[in-house]
Order: sequence, then C-alpha cells, then structure tokens
Amino acid sequence: MSALVLAAICAAAAEKHAAPTLKDALAGARAALVMSDAGLSGEGAAILASAVGESRFVLLGEDHFSREIPRFTAMLCDLMKPDAYAVEAGPDAARFVSSVLRSSTRTKQIAERARRYPNSIAFLDVVEENDAAAHCAGVSRNPRFALWGLDQEFLGAAGALLEAMLATGPGPTSRAAIADLQAREKLASEKARASGDPGPLVLLSATPADLKPLADAVKADGNDATRVLLDELLVSRHIYRLNAEGSPDSNSDRAQLFKQHFLAEYAAIKTEIAAPRVLFKFGDNHSGKGFSPLQVRDIGNFVAEFADGEKARSLHVMVFGARGKHGAFAGFDKPLKAESFAIADYPGYGWIEPAISGMLATTYKGEGTTLTLYDLRKLRFRGIDMPPDWKRIVFSYDLMVLMPEISASTLIR
Repeated sequence: MSALVLAAICAAAAEKHAAPTLKDALAGARAALVMSDAGLSGEGAAILASAVGESRFVLLGEDHFSREIPRFTAMLCDLMKPDAYAVEAGPDAARFVSSVLRSSTRTKQIAERARRYPNSIAFLDVVEENDAAAHCAGVSRNPRFALWGLDQEFLGAAGALLEAMLATGPGPTSRAAIADLQAREKLASEKARASGDPGPLVLLSATPADLKPLADAVKADGNDATRVLLDELLVSRHIYRLNAEGSPDSNSDRAQLFKQHFLAEYAAIKTEIAAPRVLFKFGDNHSGKGFSPLQVRDIGNFVAEFADGEKARSLHVMVFGARGKHGAFAGFDKPLKAESFAIADYPGYGWIEPAISGMLATTYKGEGTTLTLYDLRKLRFRGIDMPPDWKRIVFSYDLMVLMPEISASTLIR
C-alpha cells in the first residue's frame, strides 16, 4: 500500500470521527414541541415529559413578562403536578396570593391589593402569571399546594408589610412605630404615584436611621410573627440599597435570601410530604447550575446540589421567545408597556443566535404553535468546539425551549 493511499485512509477515518460543529450538534439535539389548547405534543413533549418524570425539582429559567411562557408553565404543571411552586416574589406577597388562589374572586382581590399597595407583588400580579399559578394549584397532587415566595419583597411592599405587622398583635410601642412608618410610606406612595418614580418609597429610600425606631420598638414588644415581617422589610431594603450603590453584594445577598427562604419552606413541607416535587420559575440568570452570569452560586445551583443530597434529580429548563414583545416596567403604579425585542440582540445573549437560526419551522394549522426543544444534554462531552458562553449554557441547563414569538403580558388592575 502506498504512503499516499494510507494517508488518504487515515484522513478519511479522522474525518469520520471528527467532532460535529455546534450547528450540526444543535440540529441533532432538537425536536418539535407543539403547544396548543390541548397541551404539549410532538417528539419534544415526550423528551420533556420523560425528563420531568425523573425529577423532583424542575427549574424554569425565563425572560419575564410574556403571555406564552406562563402558558407553557401551566402545561408543565400538567406533567409535573407539583406540590409547591417557587417564584421570584416576596414571601408575604406569595402568602397573600396563595390565600386567594382558589377563590372565585381571585383577580378582584389581587386588583384591590394593587390599588391599595401598588407594586407590592412581583410577577404574581400579572394576569397570565396569576392564571398559571392558579392552574398549577388546580392540578397539584397536594391539596395544600402553596406558592413559595423566595425573593425580597417588591419595591412597593412596605405598606403591606407594615399592615401585616400590625395584624400580628404587637405591643403599644411597636404599634406606634409602625404607624409612624405607615404615614411616611403613604406620603411617599402618593408622591411616587404622581411622578411614576418609585424612588421615594420606603424600601428604596429609608436609611438605617429611619428604620431603627421600628426595629427597636419591635425588639421591645413585638412577637415572633412581627419580627419575621420586620426581617423581611429590613433585608429587602438592604438589597435595594446595595443595588442602588452598584454593589455586587446585592446579587450575592439576594441569592442567599433565595436559599434561606427555600430551606424554610422545604422544611415545612417535608413534615407532610416525604418527597415533595417543586417547580421553580425564575429569571434565566438564577436558574442554572454552577456560577451564574452574575458570578454568584444562585438558587439553580443550590437546588441542583440540594437534589444530590436528597438522592433526587433536578431539571433545568431555559425558556425564551426568539422575538416579539414583552412587558416592561413603566413606572410606579403604571401598566406595563409593551417592548419589542429580539433575544439575540440583547447584550450578553448574542451566543443564542445559532439556536435561533436552527429553530424548526413554525406552523399555524389549528394544531398549535411549534416550539423548538434542544436537548442540551446531548451536547456534553462530545468534543464540540463551542464558544465559552455555549459551554456555560450546555452544562448549566439541561433543556432549552425556544418560542418563535411571544407577546407582552398585562398587569391585574
């Protein structure tokens, strides 16, 4: 055999075993996931159902304020039937929403709270998000299904927190201090409503000196329930202050709060259910494994490690719309504005373009909208030449779901 022929054979063998390109690997890992009024179907639905069935903890990492992603979340609950639903809202806000979730006047009660305490509930005061939470409650296997608010309280929540503190029945010193801060928050809320600028609100503007009289009073004659609510007010103000200062500690302290709230809720549910199934819905920066883009070990990584300790599995699903409109904050006590976008044009999201380009064709033939599911697990340990951002995504998320187009959500008002 000549050297030339041998070289050709070796070259052909090397080519045969060469690692696929990212484009080819994505094509081999994709499947159609059809979303319709009848639910989820297609090859992607089978992949998703299998992965969900193997997992006790499912984390959705999303882009906020669309109609379609909450709809997908509701269908995921049909598959999972979770015992609890953890969201990016404060504990007090989530408890309130939980209390009305199965009520025929649910929307009316949310609207009344929004009028009294504008912007006191994060996300769960959105029509589509609230409907999804109610749906998940309806299909849960747990008759005591509840929302878990793992975040800080939202920027307009001071008034609601102070009212809840009064309802705990503290002593006269606490009641007087609470009333003083309520009066300040009422004036601040009126000012913020007139301008749309939330800056004057207590959770955004109060100094440690402003809050010390309340803390001292609750220490003097508050009870355990009063102190829990005070702690939520103080930690929320602390995180907002760090964020305003541009401190990276804002992200790390917030991630720690997610974890502390989760552990408290989980300890409680474990007294009733031996192996609870929990669905999480957070922004994509929070829901993956490993260090997040914010350079903190966020709730996604914590739950992945926690699942290992429980001898269970976690599933991490990234869900995005490729383009369209989503809701955006338009000012204190203002409706959301519809903001056009293309996800690949966002700073820090240019990496997603190969997945967008490889999306399956969308069909509108009455059977629903075709989403594209990428099984990212198939891209691991194959020697694929990937940019650093793709390596991070492939190992921090298990599945990626891309919607061809999304539309803006609406606040309950």
